[in-house]
Amino acid sequence: MASPKRHAFILGGTGAVGQQLLRQLVDSDKFSKIHLPLRKELDFKSKKIISYPFEKFFRPWELDQTITDFFYCFGSTLKQSGSLEAFKDLELSVAHQALVVAKQVQARRFYLVSAKGVDPQSYYGYLRVKSEVEKVLKDHLFQAFYVYRPSLILTPRKELRMMELVAQKVLSPIRSPLQNYLPKSAPVSAEQIAKAMVLDAISGDEGSFIRENKQIIELAKL
Repeated sequence: MASPKRHAFILGGTGAVGQQLLRQLVDSDKFSKIHLPLRKELDFKSKKIISYPFEKFFRPWELDQTITDFFYCFGSTLKQSGSLEAFKDLELSVAHQALVVAKQVQARRFYLVSAKGVDPQSYYGYLRVKSEVEKVLKDHLFQAFYVYRPSLILTPRKELRMMELVAQKVLSPIRSPLQNYLPKSAPVSAEQIAKAMVLDAISGDEGSFIRENKQIIELAKL
């Protein structure tokens, strides 16, 4: 007997990783619906996509209750937030709400895009906050919980700062050799992260998993 089709929920579906993930889930025959809370219209159409205003994310009782897989691709920046404190408040409030939503819609599998080097004692405030986000979401009795910790994500983005833009321009042409020789810290593409997430989703494995940068690269090659 054929296995039942699954419903995905993507938080951050218009971001770099979220957009790639959306396209790959649409192409997957394992998922029949992809739910997206949006602040702006998508430039990508599919009968599988169910979109609604982002405000509905804060009214989870109005959402479809048959979602099986929750993909957390949300991420702000210190620059966008204006300060470390504002960044922390936003990241943690969204993480707490995501947990409420995931429980309300009875999601059994959860996938979180975090960052390489997360550490509650890190010198970098960004990594300390990301560590707190992981702590909020883990150990909540999901059948499967995955954390992805990519290094620099290579993707065209309008809000790139000058140093990020320079890094992307320099590293993009040599991404492949860097990944071969320095897989723990080499930059990865948004497409590679999305592919690793989809492969983990399709595998059906249960438990708690952390995918460091090297594992993301290895999974994306499969």
